[in-house]
Amino acid sequence: MAQSNSSTASTQSAGDNTPMTVAYLMLIACAMMWGSNHVVARGVNATVPFEALSFWRWLIAAMLLFPVCFKHLGRDLRVMAQHKMSMFLIGFTGVFLFSVVIYLAAYNTTAVNTGLLNATTPVWVLIFAAVLTADKPKLGQWAGVLIAGAGTATIIAKGDVSVFARMDFVSGDVFATISAMVWAAYSMLLKRAPKVHPLSLVFVSALIGLVFLTPLYIWSIVVDGEPFFTHLDPAWPDLLKIFYIAAGPAFLGYLFWNKGVSIVGPANAGVFLYLMPVFASGLAIIFLGEELHLYHLGGISLIAFGIWQATRRKA
Repeated sequence: MAQSNSSTASTQSAGDNTPMTVAYLMLIACAMMWGSNHVVARGVNATVPFEALSFWRWLIAAMLLFPVCFKHLGRDLRVMAQHKMSMFLIGFTGVFLFSVVIYLAAYNTTAVNTGLLNATTPVWVLIFAAVLTADKPKLGQWAGVLIAGAGTATIIAKGDVSVFARMDFVSGDVFATISAMVWAAYSMLLKRAPKVHPLSLVFVSALIGLVFLTPLYIWSIVVDGEPFFTHLDPAWPDLLKIFYIAAGPAFLGYLFWNKGVSIVGPANAGVFLYLMPVFASGLAIIFLGEELHLYHLGGISLIAFGIWQATRRKA
């Protein structure tokens, strides 16, 4: 993780010529796209089965990835073949398992509950790092996570702490909690990823995930009697939304996340996930006509301070 490398220059990561500032900007952009994913997904929850959403999202992302990673695949496939188990676990957790549980959560519980429980991801990252790795999180990272978490809770609860006392937990809440743990595990697994081009890593991960998403999708059509794509007629509005989810959050989002984690470490990167509700709130204000409240500003301030605390370097 980045903080443990005290000898590394503050503007550049160890073992990588990508400036640290660029890595942080990629993580911020990733959080913005994933925050927008929640806003856009609101428009397809009622018309697109979660199996179809998961399948088409990653099939389109893989199709977008192939032309730009083709020149790297010749060498990278040989390297990844030497790390079969790591690649399998990365694709299985990051693409298949996470896609399934996050959409099961979104389809079976409230947005408040999903947002709150997903916000525990950085905590799970730190717990897994503390238990499974020799590079233990620092006290400042723990403090930053808790401060940023308080900011996230402020936004989710709209400044009203009684919201948490009124929460009714259902099956979707369990899936939301599992999704946070799965994403934390995926972030930890990225530290064991073979040294290949980031585009190749995301593309092969997508293919591995599709190996499992495809039969699930076919099952939903044949056995459950779900539509091939959408209940909506005409289908093109849903098609545009899913294309954005594939090109933005799936394609660019995973690319930026994988690269950012490889540079700053999973614990530091995990804190940036707290920016997702910030961007989601901002986009909802801009595109859905929702109002800006004081609790937004208070929550954003706490999140910004928490991220600074978790990622700053001690002199």
